[in-house]
Amino acid sequence: MKTKILSTLLLGVIFLFSCERELHIDQENELAPTLKSGMICSEGTLTTVQVFSPSLEGNLLCDPDVRNVNIYLPEGYNESSQKRYPVIYFLHGMPAGENSLIDPAGFAVFKEVAGLQADVDFPAEGFTEWVNKLVEEKGMKEAIIVMPNAANRYGLSFYTNSVVQGNYEDYIAKDIVSYIDANFKTIKHFKARAIVGHCMGGYGALKLAIKHPHKFGYVAALSPAHFPEETVKYCAGLMPWEDGMWAPHPPGPSLYNPTSPFKFINNTIYGCATTWLPNPENPPFYVDLPFSYSSGGDPVLNVELMAKWNSHSLFALVASNKPNLKKLKGIYLDCGLNDELGMTFPNQMLQQILLDMKVKHDFEFYAGTHISHLYNNLGNVFCRFLSKNII
Repeated sequence: MKTKILSTLLLGVIFLFSCERELHIDQENELAPTLKSGMICSEGTLTTVQVFSPSLEGNLLCDPDVRNVNIYLPEGYNESSQKRYPVIYFLHGMPAGENSLIDPAGFAVFKEVAGLQADVDFPAEGFTEWVNKLVEEKGMKEAIIVMPNAANRYGLSFYTNSVVQGNYEDYIAKDIVSYIDANFKTIKHFKARAIVGHCMGGYGALKLAIKHPHKFGYVAALSPAHFPEETVKYCAGLMPWEDGMWAPHPPGPSLYNPTSPFKFINNTIYGCATTWLPNPENPPFYVDLPFSYSSGGDPVLNVELMAKWNSHSLFALVASNKPNLKKLKGIYLDCGLNDELGMTFPNQMLQQILLDMKVKHDFEFYAGTHISHLYNNLGNVFCRFLSKNII
């Protein structure tokens, strides 16, 4: 079977490594240009819209610039014409797409291709009723939840601006926020916006909060992703093996589909390279890989390219942005102590960096794996961390 690969891949890897004015309202959103959009196409508390993104237009991967966005609207939203709501933006990791939290089928595929040890704790009642219960029974404050599609053709955009894949940071921070504020009854204030994400989305949530504290007052990063040099070298050693498993498909990444198997290792490395090492002059993938292979087939890291790669790490982003971190109204991070993708140790390092910088935050390590406690932890974020803080 070509899919059960990550358990043997990464379990053995050892890693070495508020807005200043409280009453500021987003003038940028007030003056935002009108974006092209489809009509709302579903009824009830879960709505889907199509949003045109200028930031993704004309990308070299030929990925669409019109994206589906799923939006949870709290009970009574349509009946209460005057009430406005805070907004929670959820950034997906794998499975990648707007249905990440809604459809458990993507998690089943992800578990298979990544060789994860445990299933996701998807709520039996489904996403919408699960959120309704959090509001009715667990003290979650009513909020609009926005779930955009930020998947590139390999699945992993890392919410980063790139000359190859398009500008996914701007897609979220500018296009999506502007569209939501223009078309829904939101509170247009950074203290009424939270950005939350899991894995790649956890990386993206922390990155966007750090770079846009005037847009997002609160951030929660669940099992945020890290790809240090040791992981890159280990993955590079297994990419040819994975290519062989997929023969006669050509070497390199496969087209990502959340409900079908895909080349997990190749897609991960090429996804990272598309965001952090783009090269429009290097077809067919338009990236530089931070390694080559010796005559014996062993991967050899490129020091210069790895330095550029590492400059996009959460370690670098946090260490160089203390003033913006201090502006955030709340920071929450977590990670499982048995994370199969090797995220435990680098997140322990990230916690130590924040402690050394004296940046106020909440960091929780729990007895679980990469996806085993996702909904439990997300519910805690909605009910405890955000509901006691967000407007």
